Amino acid sequence: MGRPVPNIQSPTSSPQHPVPNTLKMLSKADIIESLLFASDKPVPLKKLADIAELDEDGAREELEALREEKARIGSLQVVEVALGWQIVTKPAFAPFIRRLRDEKKQKLSRAAFEVLAIVAYRQPATRGEIEGLRGVDCSGPVHQLLDKKLIHLAGRKDSPGRPWLLATTSQFLDHFGLRSLDELPSLAEFAALGDSGPRQLFNRGAMKSADEVTENVSR
Repeated sequence: MGRPVPNIQSPTSSPQHPVPNTLKMLSKADIIESLLFASDKPVPLKKLADIAELDEDGAREELEALREEKARIGSLQVVEVALGWQIVTKPAFAPFIRRLRDEKKQKLSRAAFEVLAIVAYRQPATRGEIEGLRGVDCSGPVHQLLDKKLIHLAGRKDSPGRPWLLATTSQFLDHFGLRSLDELPSLAEFAALGDSGPRQLFNRGAMKSADEVTENVSR
């Protein structure tokens, strides 16, 4: 497990396409790290296992070893999200990356955070139900969240007018570093955050606000 493993099996060779000796010396962890670094989106465990010629348990062991190594040193971390695994920068380096980039990142408004929190906990929910809880029109925040693909239309409710139902997306999980909705704080925990709840909800542990996540890069 991890980097100490030498002499791994290399990709299948043929007389016409012999495998270079250097490939035979690559560790499984190095191969997986290169795949995560090269991908601009999360890579599913099965795909990592297939390319590295491991079973899924073996690939997960290598990923955990790689995650522990990155946690100890350097500016990068290996994280598991809903759609797979990826390499991102550690949150502490976000201010420096922000200075590197010239473009302005559109931040979610407080209203959008509130709508997102309601959808996350009550999904599927209609716009009318969200507006009933917030007491104000939510069309703007809903459109912003739809544009960012943090929520999606999840069918129509079987009620008068058949309003659209809204639910969070897999991109929502990836943006906030969640493997599933089960990792959301409990409602009691959320209520304890008070007026700052909607923003703090997405600022705890692996979860970060959408504008902060844009500073985490995969390469």
